[in-house]
Amino acid sequence: MPEIAESEILLTGPDGASRPVRLDTSPFVMGRSESVNLPMPGDTMLSRQHCSFEWTGDGWIVRDLGSKNGTTVNGQNLVREHRLAPGDRIVAGRQIIEFEGKKGTQPKIRSSPLEFVEEDPGVAMRPDSTFIIRLDSANLQAKPVGTASVELQRANRRIEALVRAGRELASFKPIDSLFEVTLDLALEAVTAKRGVLMTLENGELVTRAHRGDGFRVSSAVRDKVMRERASMLVQDASADSLLRASQTIVQQRIKSLMAVPLQTESQVIGILYVDTPSPAHPFDAEALNLLTVFANIAAIRIEHARLVEVEHQERLIMHDLEQAADIQRSLFPQSAPVAPGLELSGRSLPCRSVGGDYFDYVPMTDGRILVVVADVSGKGLAASLLMSSLQARVHALAELQNDVANLVTRLNHSIKANTPDNKFITGFFAIIDPNSGEMEYSNAGHNPPVLARNSGRVELLTTGGPVLGILPNIAYSGGRTKLETGDLLVMYSDGVSEAPNAKDEEFSEEAVAQIAAACLGRSANEVLMEIARQLRVFLGDCSPTDDVTMVVAKKL
Repeated sequence: MPEIAESEILLTGPDGASRPVRLDTSPFVMGRSESVNLPMPGDTMLSRQHCSFEWTGDGWIVRDLGSKNGTTVNGQNLVREHRLAPGDRIVAGRQIIEFEGKKGTQPKIRSSPLEFVEEDPGVAMRPDSTFIIRLDSANLQAKPVGTASVELQRANRRIEALVRAGRELASFKPIDSLFEVTLDLALEAVTAKRGVLMTLENGELVTRAHRGDGFRVSSAVRDKVMRERASMLVQDASADSLLRASQTIVQQRIKSLMAVPLQTESQVIGILYVDTPSPAHPFDAEALNLLTVFANIAAIRIEHARLVEVEHQERLIMHDLEQAADIQRSLFPQSAPVAPGLELSGRSLPCRSVGGDYFDYVPMTDGRILVVVADVSGKGLAASLLMSSLQARVHALAELQNDVANLVTRLNHSIKANTPDNKFITGFFAIIDPNSGEMEYSNAGHNPPVLARNSGRVELLTTGGPVLGILPNIAYSGGRTKLETGDLLVMYSDGVSEAPNAKDEEFSEEAVAQIAAACLGRSANEVLMEIARQLRVFLGDCSPTDDVTMVVAKKL
């Protein structure tokens, strides 16, 4: 293993508190287990070994370790490994992780009219031509490096410019046009013709607006502005040792320049750069103070616009999710069928607004009833879309097939042809004759349902085949049994059996079987409610981490 370049991540928990974590070994595993490098036993959304950070010799990657709830990087599901860059945002369970990068990592620069050039670190800025200030509400003054303070003059012009900027930026504008307006106001305020505004997006400086082209600035200027939150003025670019070797500076006859941070209360979100070729009117300390305060006002306005935009998008998403949840609820049976000799009760509770669990009762043409419990891999909106597709396919095939094994075989073929490769479905399918209690079933990789006999014996129904949507040409087998009077059939999703409590203990299939055996003589709905009650007691203060679905059938 090559020597690891130690890096840091910034870990933010559900309470909003953040702390740095050093990546000093590879692999560096995060999860719910106490044995991993970064244990989070209280986060029930995490798997025991959820994800790992690994050093490859030239950088860090993040990899999901087959977690139940998945990992996202910059909003995208992590399917394969992802090479990390500073600013990458990783979400695992209820934890938000920002990759800081190894010491010395610089922000990436996308294609831009502004180019940052690396200079000899031993070369110093000329103290008689370069000014540096940092925004301080108690002291807005620019000081030449190594010289005495420069008094601010023409206060009326500065105040008028700031008032106009405040008025313009206070009005509502879309975020994209806000960048253009901000740059134009800045150029007007300091009497400049050229400038560029860039914002930091996922660790990269991205150009949002520019007037002019061919900007070429030392990376030392960029780093001082971005890292130290310092505003910089170079009054004489031709005399400054960092810039006098730049051919672009010479060709464009740039006399002086300024670079200031777009700074909110807590962070620097970008950089504002302007320059001028006029030797008669170079920028001065007053202009630097003016541009610094202006950039601060603009940064706060930009962040506010972003928050408004995010809130608007979140409202739209919530509205869409509410509608999706209403539609999904309508796909579930509104009531159990009334069938002499058979009592049915079912419930499904998604752990998010919508889910991937599915249960159904489908009347067959010969009077029997098809009972289905299924679980789409994943959660949320994507799983709910596959669930609705599954429901439509089940109803269509139920009209054509009276044999449960053939029905599941054809269902698998259809799902495989129309489902992404990284998705699959588990399911249990039973066709029950309410009068005789005769039952045919096929288990497609699902939790084995519990058949609690009135005699006290418990059976698990496993006959069938693998999960749906993986192998296209599998022929599923069918099992046969008979429900006798008083027998209970309990079907459920793994959100029941694998539900973890605060001690990282799972509810278990054995618990479901024991409750079913203890509830003989009670109605189907009473059995379902008792399992749900004991599950809530087991979880305590923990919330379910997966969709919870149960169907109970009782032979009368």
